[in-house]
Amino acid sequence: MDKVALATLGCKVNQYETELIREQLEKSGFNPVSFGEKAGLYIINTCSVTEKAAQKSIELIKKARNRSSLLLVTGCYAEAEKEKLREMFPWIDLVVGNKEKSNIGNIINGNGKNHQEKQTYIGNFNAHNRAFVKVEDGCNQFCTYCIIPYVRGKEIRSRSLSEVLREIENLAEQGFKEIVLTGINLGLYGTDLNPQVKLVNLLKKAECLKEKIRIRLSSLEPHLLSVELIDFMAQSSWICPHLHLPLQSGDAEILKRMGRRYTLEEYSRLLRKVREKIPSVAITSDVMVGFPGEEESNFSNTYRFLQEMKFSRLHIFRFSPRKGTRAYSIKPRIGEKVKKERSKLLRDLGNKLSQDFTSQFLGKTLTVLVENRRDPECGSLVGYTENYIRVFFQGEEKLKNRLVRVRLIEVKDGTALGEIVNTRSSTSLRARSLACHCERSEAISISSG
Repeated sequence: MDKVALATLGCKVNQYETELIREQLEKSGFNPVSFGEKAGLYIINTCSVTEKAAQKSIELIKKARNRSSLLLVTGCYAEAEKEKLREMFPWIDLVVGNKEKSNIGNIINGNGKNHQEKQTYIGNFNAHNRAFVKVEDGCNQFCTYCIIPYVRGKEIRSRSLSEVLREIENLAEQGFKEIVLTGINLGLYGTDLNPQVKLVNLLKKAECLKEKIRIRLSSLEPHLLSVELIDFMAQSSWICPHLHLPLQSGDAEILKRMGRRYTLEEYSRLLRKVREKIPSVAITSDVMVGFPGEEESNFSNTYRFLQEMKFSRLHIFRFSPRKGTRAYSIKPRIGEKVKKERSKLLRDLGNKLSQDFTSQFLGKTLTVLVENRRDPECGSLVGYTENYIRVFFQGEEKLKNRLVRVRLIEVKDGTALGEIVNTRSSTSLRARSLACHCERSEAISISSG
């Protein structure tokens, strides 16, 4: 049996697509191995969202060079720099863009583009504690700094409700206790379907599936988070009280130059509304430093705004000029030294905010999804609560990949130490209401037809 080694860079969508490729090849006789092992075929699913991500993609390609093995490169960097890749690395055997990524199984097997039906959903998200389900592709927002609409396409391409629900139920039957819904722009899910549906419609259907698992949403653009979705999350027992709402800048002028579709006032009102409806919610965010023209005063405004918003976690990254975007030509650019200094200040602030958020739950009992591996440093069981707090605690092996109730007893560096309240698998994230919007008699079972 031929061995295939796959490596993924970038977002959850990329991780999902790599898993789909792995399953396609496994079904056709390939044996997946780790990327460090010797294989007859290496596949690298690249990222180009930042210069750092692009450089990591290049480094992986260099490491994978082996005259006796085939090398296939796909993903966003391959889409953006196909000709450049061929010039830099003429020994790459295949460069496959994002549009043909789902057809890689057929391409490798020499079946051509339409010889076999493409696999449309994942059977088992291999070697992961949580499973990702991609529901949408494409973005038409065109923020001035972002290359994604150019490498993923501006057309929104949503999967049907029935297909997504079938995949969720199948993964639940495989034993997964948490599903993360993801997309290139998740909030646009269903806008291209006929008839149109909304993300909240999908969530309502998913909550009524026979297999009960918790569902987490990946990144949502703030202006696409509806009141209806907030209200549904507030009453749902299974949708995790966690929202990732990219901010990018806390300065009004910089935000405008970025082409973001909300004001700071609108963002602030949204967070107040969410916290009013869902008091335990974790709100995480992305923040960019060093956007062209970001003076010290602009940065100070961002710092203060982040303090006021009290995020539970921050992802800080530096502006990276991407050729083909509008921001590529905006001047003046900010020096790398300044960007690094500002990044450190925001990372330090993010650590404090995480500590403050986690401390609110000291003495409280939350539901933790126990990971499949113990922490390598302390040997403890570890997992995430429904509101995305990382918790370490002592327990037996049989608790792995189960939802358990854990009381938080100590907070350190934004994570928590806990103790098990009981060892029974938790059946709900919050007390499940008998007045669930879906009657039990109408519970949906997609797999049963």
